[in-house]
Amino acid sequence: MSVKLDSLHPHPLNEKIYPADEEEDKELEDSIRENGILEKLVAMPDGTIISGARRWRIAKKLGITHVDCEFRVFEDPERAIVEYNRYRKKTPRILWNEYNFIKKRLGGEEKKLAQLKPFKDGPRFLNFEKTEIRADKEASEELGVSTGQLYKIDYVYEHEDAAKPVVEKLDKGEISVHQAFTEVKKATEPPKVEAEPKTWKCGVCLQEQDADVEPVNLTVCPDCAMDFQTWKADKEP
Repeated sequence: MSVKLDSLHPHPLNEKIYPADEEEDKELEDSIRENGILEKLVAMPDGTIISGARRWRIAKKLGITHVDCEFRVFEDPERAIVEYNRYRKKTPRILWNEYNFIKKRLGGEEKKLAQLKPFKDGPRFLNFEKTEIRADKEASEELGVSTGQLYKIDYVYEHEDAAKPVVEKLDKGEISVHQAFTEVKKATEPPKVEAEPKTWKCGVCLQEQDADVEPVNLTVCPDCAMDFQTWKADKEP
């Protein structure tokens, strides 16, 4: 269905999770100039765009007045936005934005479960002792990224204020997530102080010995022990 471009508008979540990228926009703009908009937009009946916010933005810039659009009703529009972007090229920051969205959504589900727990007549099909929502695991499956990679991305952006130059390099694609994680960790965590090796003092020569040197024990008679103590007292300063 062809509709007026001005009758559509992006969903607020779209700009929050998927901010405009000049390089990506330039590639899409060149494609639309040459071939037009090849994939129709998807929107809710009220005109809120679920898929195609970038196409809408570029079309508006190029002065296009009408676009093909499919109207659908979504039970969960915000989740649909993330799902429609499943296969797009994603920067670490976009993955972090999606991760935070999923954590927030799962946090609401955990709250609902917590409210149900006190009631004995709550749903019997829920085993509350075994019900556990792990945001990192759920996000890993939804985003197709390992939990370890998500942890590194989350750590980097959570400490962005402490290492802005490093994060800027990551955003520009100049360094990898692992490199950024290593550098941010160095900048935010105090260096480990290596403990000095333990030593022990010889009871005869009174010299410090390394821990890996094992002391030698001798069995002596009381008279020899007394002679040794007298000799040792003469040696001590």
